[in-house]
Amino acid sequence: MVKRSPVQVALSGPISPGRYLVLVTGSEAEVEESLSAGLEDGGDEVLDSLLLPGVHLAAVHAIHGLRQERGPGDSLGVVETETVSAAIVACDAACKEAPVRVLEMRLGKGIGGKGVFVLAGELWDVQAATAAAARSIEARRSLVGLEVIPRPDPEFNGGLG
Repeated sequence: MVKRSPVQVALSGPISPGRYLVLVTGSEAEVEESLSAGLEDGGDEVLDSLLLPGVHLAAVHAIHGLRQERGPGDSLGVVETETVSAAIVACDAACKEAPVRVLEMRLGKGIGGKGVFVLAGELWDVQAATAAAARSIEARRSLVGLEVIPRPDPEFNGGLG
């Protein structure tokens, strides 16, 4: 992929038995050319792929492991998807829909190649963002679960952290 086009490898490695993740960044044309090479080389072994131009910065930060703290009075939204690429698409759509924060994103490792992310913000924003996340991956049929938790107890961390 990187021999075909001058892209930067953002993430690369095994995420579960039989699944390997490669995430590249660069200009749209460079990434498209690199993705084409990866799909050619991977053939029928490719489980899922994604070309997503203009990714929301909050989604990019979450992909790279940035974690944020929940604020007092925040509601939470949890979205789980079948694949890493579906999680990225859904998180991007959620962040573009409403002013929410991505508290954490887990991509593949230790969760069977799935993707999970947690959003925080005002209840109506979290509801709008999770609805947008679900709509964005509806055609992929990749939504495993979605839950909105209105203003959980301050002691509740929901397995985060």
